[in-house]
Amino acid sequence: MKESEIERKVTLYCESRGLLTYKFTSPSSRGVPDRIIIGHQAVLFLELKQKGKRPTPLQMREINRINDEGGGFNVAAEWADSVESAIRHIDQMFFP
Repeated sequence: MKESEIERKVTLYCESRGLLTYKFTSPSSRGVPDRIIIGHQAVLFLELKQKGKRPTPLQMREINRINDEGGGFNVAAEWADSVESAIRHIDQMFFP
């Protein structure tokens, strides 16, 4: 499945659960996660990949930076290489 298809299905899942989701692009900061998901007093930055692909070292650095800075404020960053793994991260963050 293409990354764009995963992203579309994850977005539809978020919308069906009442979560806001935004495509995140930051021209001046490379490596930021693809999506910002907001809801239930929490924010999740989510990097999406094709099955079997991993984030680049730069993307992992950004994920780690977000987690280091936002951990105490219900802010997290994760990555997923399938719709199912993305949904697991979303459910853990917003519907524990």
